[in-house]
Amino acid sequence: MKTISIRLEDSIYEELSEMLDAMGQTKQTFYETFTRTALRERSIPFIISAPVNKKNVDKDRKMEAFKRLEASRKKTVEPIDYEKEREEALHAKYGSID
Repeated sequence: MKTISIRLEDSIYEELSEMLDAMGQTKQTFYETFTRTALRERSIPFIISAPVNKKNVDKDRKMEAFKRLEASRKKTVEPIDYEKEREEALHAKYGSID
């Protein structure tokens, strides 16, 4: 078993701690779950959410939009060419880079 060290800003560390406490998770289980899922899916595909407080109203709206997008993605039965999707997104954002 390997040990890793991660540096986070104090404010991010505290916010992560509060969120994981609300979910009943530890940082270790969070990172293990994240890593195993990312390896299995070959992407970062999952959503874990904490109860929303008043500070997170905008974040909640964004999370709901993301959940709708994720549900739509999961309904797609045809395979997705991620490289093509990436190229189209880069082209839309930056234009032609030939």
